[in-house]
Amino acid sequence: MIAGLIPAAGASRRMGRDKRRISFRGKTVLETTAASLLDGGVDLLVVVLEPDSPCRNLPGLATATLVENPNPERGMLSSIRVGLAALPQEVEAAALLPGDHPFVPPAAVAALLACFRRDRPPLLAPRYGQRRGHPLLIRSDLFAEAAACDDEVGLRQLVRRRQGDLAELPLDLDGADDDLDRPEDLERLRED
Repeated sequence: MIAGLIPAAGASRRMGRDKRRISFRGKTVLETTAASLLDGGVDLLVVVLEPDSPCRNLPGLATATLVENPNPERGMLSSIRVGLAALPQEVEAAALLPGDHPFVPPAAVAALLACFRRDRPPLLAPRYGQRRGHPLLIRSDLFAEAAACDDEVGLRQLVRRRQGDLAELPLDLDGADDDLDRPEDLERLRED
């Protein structure tokens, strides 16, 4: 069983408004990100939100398990910890995709899941052109190590420490890993 995990409890400070609820392709950015994982074939989806999140009732999250990060101000890794802790014991790996990555197509997720099921690497990431991207698949035996990473460094600490265990899957999808951080990034939403 492979889970999708979306840390989405951020404050969107650089964007200046809640980027998760911006409209994109007939859904919100967060719903589009969730659909990418679900349509790509994850067996279950966990979405981590802040307390009293306005995203709680989004229709595109109806089949997801929603969990609350009581301390979202601690950063994305705090949401990843909460999400990993919420996964059932039988989960073999988690595909982590931040909630502001709506350009990752389901085909990329499906390719990563197929690669993981075939080779079972401890860590697996796509490579979009010259950039390593999302989602990052983490095998369950590394969940505790991922959760123990430093808040300031995040999962980059795990990836650096486990560089020899990281497999990459080249995918010809330029722009698939673009995220939405600043108001000027919204131009990408209009282009697609």
